[in-house]
Amino acid sequence: MKRTNTFIVEDNPILWELADNCAKLWNEVNFERRQAYIHYRKFKWYPKHLYRKYAPIIGSATAQQIINKNNEAWRSFLKLKKLKKEGRLPPHIKRVSMPRYWKKNGKRELRIIFRRDCYRLDNKHLYLPKRLKLRYWGKLKWYGKQGRLEIIYDEVDEVWRGFMTVKIEKPPKRGGSKPLYIDLGVRCLATIWHEGMKQPIAFRGGELLWDWWYWTKKIAREQSRVAKINKARTSRRIRKMYRIGKRRFRHAVNTMIKMIVEYAVQTGLSRIVVGNLRGIRDNNHKNSKVNSMIHNFWSFKWIIQRLKEKAEEYGIEVKEVSEHKTSSICPRCGSDRAVKRGRLFKCLNCGLEAHRDAVGVVNMGTLHNGGMPIGVVAHPLLLRWSGCRWEPRRAMNTQRMKTLEARISPLKWGECQ
Repeated sequence: MKRTNTFIVEDNPILWELADNCAKLWNEVNFERRQAYIHYRKFKWYPKHLYRKYAPIIGSATAQQIINKNNEAWRSFLKLKKLKKEGRLPPHIKRVSMPRYWKKNGKRELRIIFRRDCYRLDNKHLYLPKRLKLRYWGKLKWYGKQGRLEIIYDEVDEVWRGFMTVKIEKPPKRGGSKPLYIDLGVRCLATIWHEGMKQPIAFRGGELLWDWWYWTKKIAREQSRVAKINKARTSRRIRKMYRIGKRRFRHAVNTMIKMIVEYAVQTGLSRIVVGNLRGIRDNNHKNSKVNSMIHNFWSFKWIIQRLKEKAEEYGIEVKEVSEHKTSSICPRCGSDRAVKRGRLFKCLNCGLEAHRDAVGVVNMGTLHNGGMPIGVVAHPLLLRWSGCRWEPRRAMNTQRMKTLEARISPLKWGECQ
């Protein structure tokens, strides 16, 4: 199991010169291979003349690592071309392009690659070849067999960032067969339920959606101002706004995923079943506001990927299943005669009135051998994002809070990561 430690590295003039030469080597290797592929459809995997040219400048190990990384990019490209020819290209890939240059906006992208045996870290310093000792800031989360280190210059924050790969042992799979079901959505980012649970728990996405609209409108105003003054499409300030909005959203989602996985571990659940929403955007075209939320705000693929990565750390398996008609069938009588308005679900056959997301997650459990729901599931427990943690939607008195915590004690109240 591979993970990455990220930290900020102290600025040094040597890094600038070294990163510029590394970008030159990558671009020259990539240029020769692009030309050879276009004209001859083949090339040499190890350009010795470029290695001899740059090894004395950037070091033999660093030159080797850059060439190896370029090899990885080209092998991936050739494999995708083969899959495209056979008609087996993954559906999320629309176009297969040759590896690009380390160049952006007319400037070289500054990055350095160090082999796993060419650097060392302690609690405060990073030791690099040529007796280069640099201070770094950040906490090393993962410990294990260290891999390749990449130091990249971040033009938005104007800092050097280190990305250190670490290989750790994969935990054994948890025993048992009882699953936790998750229904993903926009208004409610996730609704969870499992067999024997009397009230589903829903993570309300309203606060995140409002925050996303705030940054979207702020970016639009800045883009309009920049276009009028400089006739430009972007600027460093706009890129920084994009990053702030993205980080705020992802922090809330990461906290939510951490809560869900820890809840599954402490409750003794062995696997997680999440709804597969692939293709939901294809025929979903409504007004501009709804389209913006579904196509821009909703990052369900990234949420599922983060859920899989977090669950893997605890030995929990994540399985994707279809959500087809789970929000349209009554969980009590199984009838599809229902009225849906906003978050309300009302069955015209038995008269059940319930929350649509609660109906969806309960139906997902019953359709995939999750057992029949016990008790009333009309209203899930709503948790809202306060900016730092997920907490109940309405303020509660002390006695009610104690009762609630005793009932769902395995669920921690959103510790910030």
